[in-house]
Amino acid sequence: MIDPYEIAAIPAIDTHMHRFHPSRAGEFGTVAGGYVAGPGQADHARQTMLYRMVIETLRTHFQMPEDTPPAAVEAERCRRYAADPVAYSRDLLAGQNTALYCVETGSPMGGPAYTAEEIRHFHQVLPAERCCDIIRIDRVAEELLKEDLPFSDFLRRFQEDLRREIDSHRTVGLKSCCAYNGGLDVRPTDREAAARGYERMRRGDPAGRKSFFDFLLLEGVEAAVERDLPIQIHTGAGGGTWLDFRTENPIHLIDFLKDERVLDRCRIVLLHGGHPHEEDTGYLVSQFANVYTDFSGTFYLCTGKSVERMTALLERTPLNKVMYGSDGVGMPELTWFAHDRFRQQLVKLLDGLVAEGCMTRPRAQEAARMFLRDNALDCYRAVRGYL
Repeated sequence: MIDPYEIAAIPAIDTHMHRFHPSRAGEFGTVAGGYVAGPGQADHARQTMLYRMVIETLRTHFQMPEDTPPAAVEAERCRRYAADPVAYSRDLLAGQNTALYCVETGSPMGGPAYTAEEIRHFHQVLPAERCCDIIRIDRVAEELLKEDLPFSDFLRRFQEDLRREIDSHRTVGLKSCCAYNGGLDVRPTDREAAARGYERMRRGDPAGRKSFFDFLLLEGVEAAVERDLPIQIHTGAGGGTWLDFRTENPIHLIDFLKDERVLDRCRIVLLHGGHPHEEDTGYLVSQFANVYTDFSGTFYLCTGKSVERMTALLERTPLNKVMYGSDGVGMPELTWFAHDRFRQQLVKLLDGLVAEGCMTRPRAQEAARMFLRDNALDCYRAVRGYL
């Protein structure tokens, strides 16, 4: 049996999370989903297994009786958060053994960037010295699109602004949300096609977004190669109407991964294990030496099938190419819940693999450290300077 205390003692590197702030959080029921706005979505989300799992974990944390109704637990949570959001969030995260958080700084999708005041609030909870930055390529472009420049000027400014963002932060990686800007079937796109797409966008035609953002992803690759940074790419299920649900399987990235500008030049991290397409994700990671993945979509969004989905991801994935990430977003509870949930599910996963003869107990212990820490140090190499 794998000793859970040994797993708990390994300092984790959270390779993928987002800022949170009270003004950015939706109704607490949406902690479990309901991303496409609609009548009663928060109430529908309260009927998911994930919502009740979070509520039961909070009930235990608050030391409330076992028969406390979910609505009472939620009300207590909201009371505490409203009274002092910084103290409440600090209390949640204080006991977790996370050495460093890699924070995607471009969120949210389609909304205004976090203000300086909101960022200061976030760092009152998680001090800046415990955080590194993941710069989202799309956010740099979105901010610049507001200036309505000619394409040649836009491209020059984009290249300058992206590198300035990288160099002015504790940057350890870049991120693309191409899944939300036309889909994961990224096509090798030249400057002329991107310029045509850009002009269509300027005329109010959204059909130009795909060629434009596909081109910018390849521009981001060049910046990543220059700075020896990986690029995270959202894959698998996501939230909101912007996501191209038809191409959420990372297998659609095959042309991009085979492109000579990417192949063996730039480290690519397929976020969320491609959930629910973990087997395809593992296949891609095994085929391409420069492609990695993380567990962030597989171990709590799956609720009852988390160990099964984590196992599916590992069917082909080399054990040195998959990492822990919480994907905590919007509310502090998700970063908190994901941390403990991952360690619990990791023990079950490794116990099962040892029982099946897939690995020895010493190899399982080694794998735990790789998933929680060592693989991040290999993929996100700049992290070493901040530990």
